[in-house]
Amino acid sequence: MSWRYVIGGLAGAGLLALGGCAANETRESGVDEPAATEVADPAVTIVTKDRFAYSEDAVVPQAIRNECELEERFPGFVAEFGARHDIQVESRGGAGPADGGKVLMVEITQARNDGNAWSGHRAFSEAEGTLYEDGEPVADFTSRRISGGGAFGGFRGTCSVMGRTIRAMGSDIAAWARAPEDGAHLGD
Repeated sequence: MSWRYVIGGLAGAGLLALGGCAANETRESGVDEPAATEVADPAVTIVTKDRFAYSEDAVVPQAIRNECELEERFPGFVAEFGARHDIQVESRGGAGPADGGKVLMVEITQARNDGNAWSGHRAFSEAEGTLYEDGEPVADFTSRRISGGGAFGGFRGTCSVMGRTIRAMGSDIAAWARAPEDGAHLGD
C-alpha cells in the first residue's frame, strides 16, 4: 500500500470527524453570544421585548425554530451593538408600542439555511421592525442578512451560521436606531 493512500485516508477521516461534529452542534459558545451591554451615560435608551418572536406568517423550518434559539439571542445582539452606538437597550418581556419612551418592536419574518457542511451553507434571515416613541410610530425597517458561515464555514453547524446572520442584523438595527430612517432596508 502506498503512503499516499494512507495519508489521504487519514486526512479524509479527520475531515469527516470534524464535519460530523460541526453538523450536530446547535450553538458555538462565545462567537455567537451577545457581549456585555451596559452603557455608562447613554445618549438614547430604547426598550425591546426580551424575545424577537417569529411573525405569524414567518417562513422558518421547524428545526431552526426548535434548535437555534434565534428569538432569544437576537435582542441581545441589538443590545450589544447598541452599546457601541451609545444606546442603552433594555429588554422587557411585556414591552409594547404603547409604553412610554422609545420602544423597538421586531419580528423575524424568515430564517433558513439551504446548505450543509458538505455543500456549503447558504443561510438567510430577515426581520421587520418599528421604532415607537410614546406610543407613536417613528420609523420602520426591514433587515436581511445572508451568510455562508465565514472562514471554515463548512465546519460550522446550521445554528452557528444562522447566529451570524442575526448578529449582523443586530449590528444593522443598532446603527439604524441611532438615526432611524423610515422605510429603511438594512443589510443585504
